[in-house]
Amino acid sequence: MIPDYLLLDYKTLFRGRTDVYGHNEGRCVKEPLTDAVLEAHLEGKAPMGVYPMVPRNGEHYVVWGCSDFDTADALDNAIKLYDTLEVVGIKSWIERSRSKGYHVWVFAETPVHAKDMRNMFLAAHAVAEVPALEVNPKQPTLGVGQYGNYVRLPYPDVHDNYTDKQRFLYRQNIEAGNHGESKVLFIDFCRKAMAQRTPAMLIESIAGMYKEHKPKVINTDYLYDATLSEAMQTLSPLGKVIWRDGPLEGNDRSRTLTKLGHECVRSGLNPSQTKTIIKTADIRWGKYHLRTNGEDEIDKLVVRVHS
Repeated sequence: MIPDYLLLDYKTLFRGRTDVYGHNEGRCVKEPLTDAVLEAHLEGKAPMGVYPMVPRNGEHYVVWGCSDFDTADALDNAIKLYDTLEVVGIKSWIERSRSKGYHVWVFAETPVHAKDMRNMFLAAHAVAEVPALEVNPKQPTLGVGQYGNYVRLPYPDVHDNYTDKQRFLYRQNIEAGNHGESKVLFIDFCRKAMAQRTPAMLIESIAGMYKEHKPKVINTDYLYDATLSEAMQTLSPLGKVIWRDGPLEGNDRSRTLTKLGHECVRSGLNPSQTKTIIKTADIRWGKYHLRTNGEDEIDKLVVRVHS
């Protein structure tokens, strides 16, 4: 059992929508997020995630945000973002994620507009000069009936004090190389994170410094050549739907691109054709093509699905 006071702190820090939650397999569970669901998550029985954007009077609010780093330099980027936020008085927390990447979390004292939380992170990313590839919340607002994207919550087993999974890290010990002493246990994290939440006014102030970058319009006409046409003729109807519509509600782009790749293989496409399908889908969905190593990531995906 999780002590009531710890569960209350955890619920306060990570609160979001309570009418739905994210399943560990990547789908939306359209059922109430109860204490029993949270306890099963914390005990490692059924890991889950929370949708952060809560609608209120036609607007969307959040009480937390996070950036996800999953490249080879993930820890370095997480530290740079942490240090940048600290300079402006925002307390953040570095978490080692299940994918061996890192999350940087910020918790607000009171609800703030989703746009302000997102823009605060984007402003910090710009100053820190680290890529903003996975910033949550991922949208400043949502349409009617939309839930947005959920984030898997940390601590899938709070009773295991020695696990390497889902633990927040002390920044000073990372820098000193004391990796064995860097982990923040559940009770300590909840207590300290609750006490060091960021005032909404500070988040809004930093958000106001963000200047949106207008991405260069990419002419994709040249990609729709005979090679793509031939690949599309062979691609299954399901593959064409995935290519056309992109990720469904509750699914992320990486998982959907992988699913599209497997569907290419099942359709009998060769690796070159699979790459063409994935690359053109990626340009419209916005996962890899803006990265400096985007071509390499797509090549790795093609190798995996054809192996």
